[in-house]
Amino acid sequence: MKTLHTNLKGMLAMIRISWKNEHGVTLVELLAAVTIASIIGIVVYSLLNAGLNTYERVKVEAELRDEADYIMASMINELYTLKISEVNREDSTNKYIMLNNGAQIGFDDQNVIIGDREISLNNSKISISEETKILPSEEFGLEYYEITLVLEHEISEKLETESGIRLINDIGSEE
Repeated sequence: MKTLHTNLKGMLAMIRISWKNEHGVTLVELLAAVTIASIIGIVVYSLLNAGLNTYERVKVEAELRDEADYIMASMINELYTLKISEVNREDSTNKYIMLNNGAQIGFDDQNVIIGDREISLNNSKISISEETKILPSEEFGLEYYEITLVLEHEISEKLETESGIRLINDIGSEE
């Protein structure tokens, strides 16, 4: 027990002596330490900032994709069973398809119109662009429609999706 106590006293005495022998740091050592710490801080800040910017961009892209998937799935689900004879081509525009029963399928202002119901966008930061259109294809015939959906996020990100769907041809060949 005495040996342990003596050893501890000796160690404490050595620590006190080494503290008394320290003369501090020089100005050059201090400047070097501050410079190295600053460089490390700048690198860490740059990496964190780049990571946050990438996170925000990916989050916005995911929101746009989710909204586009929802809209396109709703429209294609309705158009999938639509027959050519049910379409009123004279009253249709580049924003919607007018049906003979007076219903519409397409886009109106900031809403998606499917039959007698409006599908509002789920995210208030996203809007439907004026570039959005639904048109009969001149290349593939009357029964084929091309849908171009352009969504814009309030932070100026834009997503454009294109899809095509063929209506059921119940009136025969139209050449």
